[in-house]
Amino acid sequence: MDEKERAIIKKHSKTAEEIQNEMRTMEAAKKGMTQNVAELEANLREFNDILDPMLDPNTGKPMCWIRRPSQSEWESMIPAELMQYKDITQVPPELAKKYADHQFDMMTKLIAIPAHDAKYWKDHSNILFQELFQMHLTEVYRKLGIMVENF
Repeated sequence: MDEKERAIIKKHSKTAEEIQNEMRTMEAAKKGMTQNVAELEANLREFNDILDPMLDPNTGKPMCWIRRPSQSEWESMIPAELMQYKDITQVPPELAKKYADHQFDMMTKLIAIPAHDAKYWKDHSNILFQELFQMHLTEVYRKLGIMVENF
């Protein structure tokens, strides 16, 4: 073991007393946390109901609020024919045409505020808004450390 390794071990090693104190602190923190199932499920629902703003890149103002879908909902929104493509630009033109309005259905399901149907989103969103919507979803998942594929 060289001097550099010894310095790292010395810097990060802890005494038995320090380890015991850390363990006591962790146990005390756990005692303060609930194990009530109803409360835990309410906390989980609240966490899953988080909405994220989609911001106008020019003004920084929110244009809509988008909810985060569950994994099973996300998977059900992606047509099976598109599952093999990791990037929307890889989708063949005939499939892209077939699913051209699919994104508006996704907007209907995911944009919580303001809530509108697919026809509204098709009539009121331009190409830039649609691209921002895709980018927003990809970025939310990236920040959460989730690999987003098939979108």
